[in-house]
Amino acid sequence: MNRDLLSKEVISQVRGEDTQELTSGSYRAATGRNPISRLLDYGSGVFTPILPAMIGAGMIKVIILVLMSFGLLLSDPQVYTILMAISDGIFYFLPIFVAASAARRLRSNVFVAAAIAASVFHPQLTSLLQSGEEVRFAGLPVIDPQAASSIVLILVVVWIASYIEKWLYRYIPYSLKLMVVPTLTLMITIPLMVFAFGPLWSYLGQHVSDGLGWLFDNAEVFTGLLLGGTMSLLIIAGMQYIMLPIMISSLTTLGYDHLFPVVIAAAFAQAGATFGVCVKSKNAKVKTLAASTGLLAMLGIIEPAMYGVNIRFKKPLIAVMIGGAVGGACMCLFETELTSIGVSAGLLSLPLFSEPTLIYGIVGILISFVTAGVITYFMGFVDEKDERSQVVSTFDMNASPNSVVEKSSNS
Repeated sequence: MNRDLLSKEVISQVRGEDTQELTSGSYRAATGRNPISRLLDYGSGVFTPILPAMIGAGMIKVIILVLMSFGLLLSDPQVYTILMAISDGIFYFLPIFVAASAARRLRSNVFVAAAIAASVFHPQLTSLLQSGEEVRFAGLPVIDPQAASSIVLILVVVWIASYIEKWLYRYIPYSLKLMVVPTLTLMITIPLMVFAFGPLWSYLGQHVSDGLGWLFDNAEVFTGLLLGGTMSLLIIAGMQYIMLPIMISSLTTLGYDHLFPVVIAAAFAQAGATFGVCVKSKNAKVKTLAASTGLLAMLGIIEPAMYGVNIRFKKPLIAVMIGGAVGGACMCLFETELTSIGVSAGLLSLPLFSEPTLIYGIVGILISFVTAGVITYFMGFVDEKDERSQVVSTFDMNASPNSVVEKSSNS
């Protein structure tokens, strides 16, 4: 093989260049939009290639939960553990998948980005962080395990890494690029994530948790409104578990919890908005995607619906926040109670409601679902017109990446 050709191929891998087009349309075309729209396009574009794996794993998780509700699988813990590993693998390591997809979209090295995200999932580091001891490195605080699951944090770090990588490639001598560029990129970005951004994210999360806890003690209905409306943002930020200590404390001392019903209401707002997209869209591919992810959201697996539909079409996300806020406020207003915290915030959590408040829980769920769905339908969104659209590219790698869009009639 020609040495020049081989050298160019190796260097192209260091730079992360990829001859494939972006899976969700032209990134350059999006740069002319407002910053929030560009940010949502970036986030949804990153998740588009990951959706098939998320949907497949979500369906397996639903099957496991259904079998468990009938008392199956409990007799064989090993079978249960293996099946849960199959269904949870994509969600547990989601930051690594997100990092790789983001790097591909930013045209930086995919595997360097994956290595950055994977660094916080090393078993020994994970055990150390979860030991309960204070962990420091040269006197510096270290990232919290929950912060490692923050999608926003990973997207920011990979974005910074792409600029560092391209800057290094420009100034490092040609003969040293293969060794020096990825090495310095990892040595710069991983400490930023572990010792700077991660602890800062944990600090912010702790203060958000304390603030919501204080509000819950003094203005329960308003807390339901706020938590239900911002749950999507908390999930994106990796802060969806910040209220878990309060829930556990409430269950321990009182025997019931008022906050998890708000989480359930927010999940059904995701499902309602997604079904609104299903009804409103004129594209059969979009309808199929929205229906399948909406069903998963109703069963408590909300990530495919949130990332694959509601964030991607933007306006449904607004409907989700409104529906979740209204439903969450109703849950707190009716003082709905859960006697334990379920593994999913979906229909399978209904048996966990205390019997006197079950009917109010169902009312809160319906309010969230219907509100988000109706707002999505009448607000409209930018629908995909071409049958060979962005949705197809999620499942068909030979599909054209350029999607033709049109404004929905009520947009």
